[in-house]
Amino acid sequence: MAEKTAKRNRKIHRISYQDFRSAVTAEACCAGDGTDTTTTLATLIARDMKGTEPAAMLEELLSQGEGTPVHGVWHHALIGEILLVCLRNAGHPITDDLIDEVVDRGRQIPGGSCGFLGVCGALASAASAYSILLGSTPVATAPRERLLVFSEKLFARLSKIGGSRCCKKSSYAALEVARDEFADLGFELPEEEFEGRCPFFASNDTCDGEACVFFPQKR
Repeated sequence: MAEKTAKRNRKIHRISYQDFRSAVTAEACCAGDGTDTTTTLATLIARDMKGTEPAAMLEELLSQGEGTPVHGVWHHALIGEILLVCLRNAGHPITDDLIDEVVDRGRQIPGGSCGFLGVCGALASAASAYSILLGSTPVATAPRERLLVFSEKLFARLSKIGGSRCCKKSSYAALEVARDEFADLGFELPEEEFEGRCPFFASNDTCDGEACVFFPQKR
């Protein structure tokens, strides 16, 4: 009962962009990011956003959060959520429960998983969204097989881009692959240009610059 009440309260809770800015700025010095508060605030704000373009939604959200950590586990919940929110806004049958589910799954992915486990959290978040669309489970053979193929494409894209750790790079790669693969399931999203669009490079001390396909000078 308590769990249901908590979920209901989370659905109707609203937090302003100003609250988001203040929280992430205050916590940016804690272990390099504002993990818990940033994840909670970013995902709560994202679910109420308008628009159907995932990359544009990511940029709009983060442009309002001055001091938002460049890297952090909050990408692990946010990327899958943005994909489902955009699908919902485009008229697809995405419910609040499904959005809750993808966020809950993302919260289980540990920080540093890209380098310690070989599993990038932003990519896994997109895969979680795809899993939900498929209705995949460990014992659902056909959906699970298709999910694994999707995951292979995600990791192939990021490994081809290469370079240093960058959660924004991973996020763009995840959203780019997801757009095309979701369409094959009948969940279409608008076309977006990904190459050369990153506005976050100045905040990243380890940015690969022109070596990254998403760096602005690529346009």
